[in-house]
Amino acid sequence: MTDTESRRPAPGTLALVEHFINSCEMPDGDDELATPDQAAGWLRSQGSEAETMSDRDLRRLTATREGLRDLLEAHTGENVDPGVALRLQKLLGGAALRPMLSAHGASLVAGAKGVDGFLGRLSAAIIEATLTGTWERLKVCRRDECRWAYYDHSKNGRGAWCSMRTCGTREKARAYRARQREPSATG
Repeated sequence: MTDTESRRPAPGTLALVEHFINSCEMPDGDDELATPDQAAGWLRSQGSEAETMSDRDLRRLTATREGLRDLLEAHTGENVDPGVALRLQKLLGGAALRPMLSAHGASLVAGAKGVDGFLGRLSAAIIEATLTGTWERLKVCRRDECRWAYYDHSKNGRGAWCSMRTCGTREKARAYRARQREPSATG
């Protein structure tokens, strides 16, 4: 997506979830997790310890990314198959979390390294965002050719496209053309 660089990222640790989903530009753009070596490098760039990555770990990581992308469609009012959440629960289920206590309260931190540690960080970020009320503002663009993750900073939280200038305009023009082709109900 060309106009997304100007969009402010999600707040706090939810930005990691947003960045993870956007590690692949849909439909045919760059995929920063395309190979085990690229994925391990991407995880290291995000502060995770990932020396090497197996093909199995890569499949788990990309399945989690695409499952999150599918799940976030619900935040723009789309119907999401309940199986998506169940698959994500299984994918994230091996991510050990432990409480980190301080005088200011508690947070959850990943209790593992590598892919499990990263998935633990994602899980903790989702839990934190749910508790702070920011989770439902993380969305994916409704445009099928895009599906870019973005945080809806709008006042009413009703955004549907990553960018009104590009995807929103294209989708509204497409809908307009479709309405013009429909036969008149009165004629």
